[in-house]
Amino acid sequence: MKNSTQKIAPRILVSKTPDQEIYIEIDQKVERWKLSVLLSWLLAWTYCGGVFIYYALVAQVLSDRIFFIVCSSLWMYFFVRIGKAFLWRRMGMEKIWIRQGEMEIQNAFGKRGKKEKLKLKSIQKLGLIKSDPGNFLAFLDDSFWIIGGERVGFLHGSTQYRIGKQLDVRSAENLVRVLDSAIKAYSKG
Repeated sequence: MKNSTQKIAPRILVSKTPDQEIYIEIDQKVERWKLSVLLSWLLAWTYCGGVFIYYALVAQVLSDRIFFIVCSSLWMYFFVRIGKAFLWRRMGMEKIWIRQGEMEIQNAFGKRGKKEKLKLKSIQKLGLIKSDPGNFLAFLDDSFWIIGGERVGFLHGSTQYRIGKQLDVRSAENLVRVLDSAIKAYSKG
């Protein structure tokens, strides 16, 4: 028996493998111009960091040196965040496996990423996450330079899980339907 694969939304691919498991892949790639903007931002930020580090090393006055060391530390925090967002948009994807009695989710950078195993019987309240379009933080969560904006959520015990980063409403609804039917089918046993 071979894989049966179906694209349920522009970024969501659902497969049923020969091992009788459901595999869902949510692609995180963006348009080429958005990736170019992210790369430009990363390069400009790298230049700024080089300037901060240079002045931290050559400063003669202790207060200047401390200032540039603090600036370099803040720069490094955002450099890591920008770099991670760039890599996420270039090769990131959310992966979900549903098999008899368990679900596994992974935020993968290529083939790397931590997998979490969840018991299907402990999953409750699967549904769409409501977002307020007038809220600035919700708007920011939907921007391509952020890793976030999850549209689907559920409880596993007392822990809330969120998946479906920056999906449109129709895609998120399709994902909920597929997850719900797969969870019901694979929970029996």
